[in-house]
Amino acid sequence: MRKFPGISSFRVHDGKTLDTVAGLREWEVLGAECAACGKAAWLDKRKVLARVGNQYLLNLRGKLKCTCGNKAGNAVLIGQLDRNI
Repeated sequence: MRKFPGISSFRVHDGKTLDTVAGLREWEVLGAECAACGKAAWLDKRKVLARVGNQYLLNLRGKLKCTCGNKAGNAVLIGQLDRNI
């Protein structure tokens, strides 16, 4: 499992639940992983809400674009902030 500074654990959103951006808890962070190059990044939930509104995380996958230019098959990550920082 990959490690990210400040994130104690994370999971890939499987699309089976109807979670929304605004429905994420304050200790959860929103991220994305590129299907083409494997780059992962954590996103500012407030900026995502301002740009695309309160989307289902399932619908958010199609709106993610990597710096490599890929828009297909990207994954939504949900991470938990590390409490020991």
